[in-house]
Amino acid sequence: MPSPASVTVYEPSASDPRIVAALAARKRLGEVMRAVDIAGVEALTAPDILVNAPINKVVDRKNIIGRLKANQISYESEASEAIDLVGVRGDMVVIMGEEVVRPNKDAPYAGKTEYRRSTEVWKPFDGVWKLWIRQATITKVE
Repeated sequence: MPSPASVTVYEPSASDPRIVAALAARKRLGEVMRAVDIAGVEALTAPDILVNAPINKVVDRKNIIGRLKANQISYESEASEAIDLVGVRGDMVVIMGEEVVRPNKDAPYAGKTEYRRSTEVWKPFDGVWKLWIRQATITKVE
């Protein structure tokens, strides 16, 4: 699968504990999403999460979980990404970059390669870093 080219900028630094924690939570969310672990998804997403989804709709956690259960959010494991920026803004961490995924099962564009630009806002809720806001826009499908 093609891999985007990028050099990540960390503000203030890659070792900042907020950045380390947000990136670890993001990695874990990817794992629980692929495993269709609903409790894990709920644990790592804010109750009031909003996503400007690649399906060109703004969705909430109920919609995300429903589509995950219906295999409408499903990807092959060899996704790649290039993170352009990981920056601390107040009590939040913003992650911006490009992701390349291959949807499968009943997901839109199953069997094709999707290129997306994305922005995520991670925020601590009671000491747990959770995805609060996400935007993912498809830029190309092959």
